[in-house]
Amino acid sequence: MICPRCKNQDPKYFYTFNNTSYCRKCIHIGLKNETISNTVKKVNLNTDFKLDYQLTPLQEKLSNELLNRYKKHQNTILKAVCGAGKTEITYALIKYALNSGHNVCFTTPRKELVIELAKRFESQFTNVTITCVYGGHTTKTDGQFIICTTHQLYRYPNFFDLLILDEYDAFPYANNEVLQAFLKNSIKGNYVYMSATLLKTPDLSMTKRYHGYPLDIPKCYISNTLLMYIIAIKLILKFKKENKPVLIFVPTIKLTNTAYRYFNVLGIKTKPVSSRTKNIHMLINDLKSGKLDALITTTILERGITISNIQVIILYGDNRIYETATLIQICGRVGRKANFPTGSISIFTPYKTKAIKECIETIKKDNV
Repeated sequence: MICPRCKNQDPKYFYTFNNTSYCRKCIHIGLKNETISNTVKKVNLNTDFKLDYQLTPLQEKLSNELLNRYKKHQNTILKAVCGAGKTEITYALIKYALNSGHNVCFTTPRKELVIELAKRFESQFTNVTITCVYGGHTTKTDGQFIICTTHQLYRYPNFFDLLILDEYDAFPYANNEVLQAFLKNSIKGNYVYMSATLLKTPDLSMTKRYHGYPLDIPKCYISNTLLMYIIAIKLILKFKKENKPVLIFVPTIKLTNTAYRYFNVLGIKTKPVSSRTKNIHMLINDLKSGKLDALITTTILERGITISNIQVIILYGDNRIYETATLIQICGRVGRKANFPTGSISIFTPYKTKAIKECIETIKKDNV
């Protein structure tokens, strides 16, 4: 027996009830009767998109290459450094696919990014209804343009002519066989995989940010815990005077609360953020508007957010959770806006880990 959704063949995961077989490896994500029919009537739309800025020559070139590869029925793996503007270069491809009557999906592992992307696409695309699907938001799941988490792809067997997967090396999709099987099952046409931290050799690469400035290189502070907090507090107070918002990364949920107590005593307006935080978007908006000086966060905010003039501080930098790819993504939060193309990245650690060294080497290489 083989599960049609996650491709599991291990008999220990199967059980039968009322003459119906179930796979316990993936049933916790959703039931078969929640899937969308792949015979849904498709319409050749007349959609378009509008941008408040022009694509750079490199963005335009890659946009055309993506489109040409899709027309040739070729899959694409795209590497683009953080802040390169990789989402925008998919717009012409999405427009072509929708106007050709194709079913399109833009998917990513994390709910927070799905919500941000849905708002972005809704403001920039015209004459198309966008369906946003993630855990707790599944009232409407059908449509020709779906934006969803990778968990929700089980609903769409053999459905998408074009699937774009952003941050395909991110948790929880990376190394998750069930989610990877859901994604493969949902594609009947071609895919585009995108990330700034690829292990595979890409078909297309974008190693420069759209504004032309190099990636910021982190500065390491070799310090014990006491010295770490002393220097970090001085930095945060300096950024506060300069009206620069700060993201403070810590490796665990427990440490978000520990750091919050330390900084709060000194009058630094901040809040802890983790996977348990229900109002993340409200807190991010408070940071953007200046109501907060900083957010103390786990790696949940390592990807998918852009905050103007943001500065980054990484505490307990020797923790194993800070893998090379994670550090590169965190560093990529800085300097994403053309009016604030540079910023400060500080890593506090008792010693330079292999991941820290590789992160710095990779950023320097991308800047060449």
